[in-house]
Amino acid sequence: MVGYAPSPVVAGLAIGIALAGAPGPVQAMLLAEAARGGVGRGLRALAGASFTFGLLLLCLAMGVSIVVPQGLVLRLLRLTGGILLVWLAVDAVRSGWDGDPAPERGPSMPAAARGSLAILLNPGAWLFLGAVASPLLATATHLGGQAGAVSAAIALMVGAAIGDTGVVLLGAKGLRRGGPQFSRWIRRGLAAILTGFGVWLLLGGLVP
Repeated sequence: MVGYAPSPVVAGLAIGIALAGAPGPVQAMLLAEAARGGVGRGLRALAGASFTFGLLLLCLAMGVSIVVPQGLVLRLLRLTGGILLVWLAVDAVRSGWDGDPAPERGPSMPAAARGSLAILLNPGAWLFLGAVASPLLATATHLGGQAGAVSAAIALMVGAAIGDTGVVLLGAKGLRRGGPQFSRWIRRGLAAILTGFGVWLLLGGLVP
């Protein structure tokens, strides 16, 4: 039908799935956590990321404005986010996981907290909230009121969670089937990707 447009709920679900399929720091973190400790650890990291992302979306749906970080705030966000990603990369390499969940070696940040920080300290997440999620939820509010906006926010969160669950399963199950040596190389590769994202953010924060 000419002029047909999907409902905000359907659009939110599709955008969420597509968002999870786009390679980025959050997906690299989920892969690394799953590679480090199996499906359980990956899903705990995903739970932290999904809860934080969903909470921010619900705030938008309830009318709270999200300002895209700029200037000094953006630089600080890039610096802290970059440090977090580099630390996660080093921690993943030190974990020594070769296909079975590795025991924790001393105090460690919970996987859920890592997932949450991967959202909060990711400039791209805030840009997405301000540039993509805000207009979508504003349209949902116009068409269906606050209930429509909340429904669209939940659909967006669910779509992202569905896509990211696939990322977790790939990181855990795929590595286990590949054997110990394959797991070590993939873990190092994921650490290198996390480091690359971290250095990119750090450079963005250091260079005006």
